[in-house]
Amino acid sequence: MWKTLMLVAGTALAVAQTGQAQISGQSGPIQIEADQLDFLDREGKAIYLGNVDAIQGDARIRAEKLTIFFDRRENTDADQTNQIGGAVGDVRSLLAEGEVFYITATEKAKGDRGEYDYASDTITLTGNVTVTRGENVIVGDKLVIDLEAGVSRVSSESTRRGERVRTVIVTEGDN
Repeated sequence: MWKTLMLVAGTALAVAQTGQAQISGQSGPIQIEADQLDFLDREGKAIYLGNVDAIQGDARIRAEKLTIFFDRRENTDADQTNQIGGAVGDVRSLLAEGEVFYITATEKAKGDRGEYDYASDTITLTGNVTVTRGENVIVGDKLVIDLEAGVSRVSSESTRRGERVRTVIVTEGDN
């Protein structure tokens, strides 16, 4: 029982570091729910499995699997680094796998894989990417969102004819 409580407490402290990351243009804590959490302290990562739902402000990531990678903490206090979660530092990146959804108040994006890189403050969705805003739709192979700059880019990696970025824009006269 004591070991389980220590594991949960250590995991909670380590995962609380995710509040320094951003999956939206807003700061604040990221709330994550999943069917299972495996925290691998020595590897510096937390793996959420099954019906993962991560929310920060008005942004949400949904996936079957979400892995959070942490920087290693440079700490000379041996007692702290020997505790579960004591060796992990800031969030380095997040990796969402399975059918991945990135949802904000105005847009919905879907892909096969999603990555958030803390250093560049970018979210990248790849594989069968679809972005919708109202009735407007963009389809491509890759979506890169620069959260700080507020810039997005959709591209197509395919060289086959007809597999370029496709867009449907609904104007007021189309209703």
